[in-house]
Amino acid sequence: MALETLKESWLQETLDKEENFPLVVIDYKVYAHSINNFAESAQDIVGDDEEALRKILRALWAYKLNRGIDSLPPHDFTAIVVDDNKGVFEEEDIKGYWRSLEAHKLGMPEYKGGRPAKPSLFPIVLEEGYKYLKSPGSTFYFFDKKYYEADDIAGKIARIQRTDPVLDRYVLLSTVDGDWQGLVSDEHHIVWCNTGPWLPRIRTEAEVCDYYLRKEKLNIKTARETYTVKVEVGDAGDNLLPGTPLRFFDLYDEDPVWGWTQAEEARLRSIIADTKPSNRPDHLERSRRYLRSLGMFLPEIPAPTEFDVISFSERAVRERVEARYPGYRGLNKKYCAGVSEQAELEKCAKMVQDDNEALKRIKELEEIKKTDPENHNPGLLKALKESRKDYKSSLIRFSQSYA
Repeated sequence: MALETLKESWLQETLDKEENFPLVVIDYKVYAHSINNFAESAQDIVGDDEEALRKILRALWAYKLNRGIDSLPPHDFTAIVVDDNKGVFEEEDIKGYWRSLEAHKLGMPEYKGGRPAKPSLFPIVLEEGYKYLKSPGSTFYFFDKKYYEADDIAGKIARIQRTDPVLDRYVLLSTVDGDWQGLVSDEHHIVWCNTGPWLPRIRTEAEVCDYYLRKEKLNIKTARETYTVKVEVGDAGDNLLPGTPLRFFDLYDEDPVWGWTQAEEARLRSIIADTKPSNRPDHLERSRRYLRSLGMFLPEIPAPTEFDVISFSERAVRERVEARYPGYRGLNKKYCAGVSEQAELEKCAKMVQDDNEALKRIKELEEIKKTDPENHNPGLLKALKESRKDYKSSLIRFSQSYA
């Protein structure tokens, strides 16, 4: 079996050759949830000392923000941190985003309704992150817009990069939010960089399309189609049902009603044009030493190991076969996963099915042997057991030929 080719090395080599540092678009709430995963451990260390807890949270934020794309070695980058900004629509007595209002107007279920409450320490985590980003001398840009989500700002940055780029640079979308995958564009140097552990973490258009095949069982040819297919299948995470209008999913094109002022676009363009690095190696090192002195893990996910790649490769091959041939799902998992041709897959699946039927018949005959020995047929039982040996050896040879 050939191993999957992950894009970490490609991206690192590509960035090293670029004249300008990449622009990293950081999803603030995603980073906050990552920091929050360490908050309870920090509280265990300091107990009820809130100021000591806040000090640890500040160090976690300093490390996380300055680390950059953590499946790559530390590198220089310009960063814009984008955030959600809920507002109140007083006439409708609704608090939320523009999609919340538009969903209400159409009589749709509550946008993002049914989500669980935030963890108890989350407000402090958010507060310390804002303090770091907005402190005097901060090198990180921060951008939010009332009634808009971080997704909308990322979408606007991607549109500028596609339609009227400010300068030649890579745009790296640092998030775990799968909705941002629809913004990926090889032509325009927009790459999705997963902040979670799920491989592949670096995704160009090929990886995005492959992800939707493997995980969603949907065939798409471009990253943008991640939005159009959701009209058919919906988005349970945002409480959007199948048949929801495209504008509720689409980050690719600008909404016809909820747009951007010239001043807002000009500010974004000025940020994209800045080539100075945002990351501070001194902050990274100082926070690293402090967190290590407390015995804490660092808020990062290392590059995938060889074992990670092998495990992912085996799973990915199986998932692709199951997606392309849903009728064989369950039958082909062990022996037929590496088969790509339809005729060969049918042959392999038929052998698996025959073997399963033989096993079922053997169990029936063994039960008859116990409960009704007079009607027991030892010759048939022996023949079926021999046939299973033949099936097994054939299947093993079959699977090995595609390994």
